[in-house]
Amino acid sequence: MQDKASDSISIKIRVNIMQILRSIAHYANHMQGLKAEVPAIPRITYKEDQDSLDMDEDEKKLDEKRIEEELEILGAIGFKNAKETYYQYPQAIKNIDTMCKDLCQKLYTGENAQYLVGSDKIPAYLSLFLAKMARQADEFKINQVRKLRSSAEAFQEML
Repeated sequence: MQDKASDSISIKIRVNIMQILRSIAHYANHMQGLKAEVPAIPRITYKEDQDSLDMDEDEKKLDEKRIEEELEILGAIGFKNAKETYYQYPQAIKNIDTMCKDLCQKLYTGENAQYLVGSDKIPAYLSLFLAKMARQADEFKINQVRKLRSSAEAFQEML
C-alpha cells in the first residue's frame, strides 16, 4: 500500500488512520445510515520529507492503487468486484425482494397460479417471509449504524 520510503512508524500510523477513516466513511455510505452521504476523505501524502500533506504528481499515480487497497479489509462491500455489481445495503435488500417476486411469477403458472395472492401476486408464505426479512434487515442496519457511530466516536477520542 505504500512505497519503500514509508517504513517509519509515523507513516504506518498515517496509512492506518487513512484506512480507518475511509472504511468508516465507506461503510456509513454503504449502509445509507446517515442523512447525507459522507464526503470523500481528502488524500494526503505518505512522504515524510516534505512540509505539505499534498501529494506530488508521481505519488498521485501510486495513490490510485492505494485507494483500492485501503478498502479491501471490508471484503465485498469495500472494493469493486469486476464479477458482481456493487449495491448499497438497502438496494441489495430491495433486489432480493424483487427477485423473489419475479421468480414466483415464473414458477407459479397454470394450476399453481391459484397460490399467488395479494397485490404482489406471490404466495402467502413468501409475503410473510419477505416482510420478516425486511424488518430484520432494517434492524440490522440500525444496529450496524449504532456500532459504527460508537466506533467512530471511540476512534475520535483516541486522536
